Amino acid sequence: MSLHLSIDFEDVAHDQKRDLGLWETGPLRLDALWHSYEQIDGFLARHGGPRGRHATFFCTGILASQAPDLIARIAADGHEVCCHYYFHDEMDHQQIGTVRDMLKRARDILQDASGQPVRGFRAPKFRIDRQGAEQYRAVEEVFRYDSSFPTGNLNDVEAWRRLCGLETLQILPIFTGRIAGRRLRLGGSYLKLFPGWVGRSLLTQAEAAGFAPHVYLHPYEFVSGGAFRLSAADLRPLGLRKSLLRRLRQHQWHTIGNRGLPAKLAGLVPAGGLAGRLCDGPAKVACG
Repeated sequence: MSLHLSIDFEDVAHDQKRDLGLWETGPLRLDALWHSYEQIDGFLARHGGPRGRHATFFCTGILASQAPDLIARIAADGHEVCCHYYFHDEMDHQQIGTVRDMLKRARDILQDASGQPVRGFRAPKFRIDRQGAEQYRAVEEVFRYDSSFPTGNLNDVEAWRRLCGLETLQILPIFTGRIAGRRLRLGGSYLKLFPGWVGRSLLTQAEAAGFAPHVYLHPYEFVSGGAFRLSAADLRPLGLRKSLLRRLRQHQWHTIGNRGLPAKLAGLVPAGGLAGRLCDGPAKVACG
């Protein structure tokens, strides 16, 4: 079995405050980002194996803007730097002009910081418009491959490419399977919150469906001290009820299952290790 690991590398605290209307932008939690990166890189050193020592990091442009040294470190350590948009915004809610601007802005600043070509893209929360072709065509103008398409059927990928009229953009889908009648993606909170057999079952389903599977995760899932959690003071402008609900919800992201994630993930790694960077595998593009 071949298995890739990709990381949606973002500051969830910054992004939640933007989503909640608490600010347009502000300082990133750089210490937490550096610590989480070291945890991820250490996991790869221990469990990646000869091919899987390096992985793919889909990074936001705002991170490259405020922490170019961190992006440079990720690239210098041999990982593939890809794009996770500029801000962690839901693209499907945005006009095409904004989308084009943010894609190019993010690509350029990530390339400057990493010193390598940025060839891959993943939309934040996988929220890219699938009611029309414009946003995918905009991605094709800037990138070689996209990994924003959750599906359980590879035929859906080719049908979508034809519908959009895509010519050069490769689509590397995220496998979505069924467990007890519920659709689950292979990664993120689904991997962290559910027992290990769920991840193993999804991998088995992915292989049976002809996928080259890869697990996606986030920095905050590799740390357990709550470094990315919003405080009561951060949330106070939302009002008492919304603030309390949000503080409770944060346990799902920052507490439940975090300590056990590395062992659970290690249990999914094949005997020969991980398969390395996406650009070395199913993307079939030359890594920078």
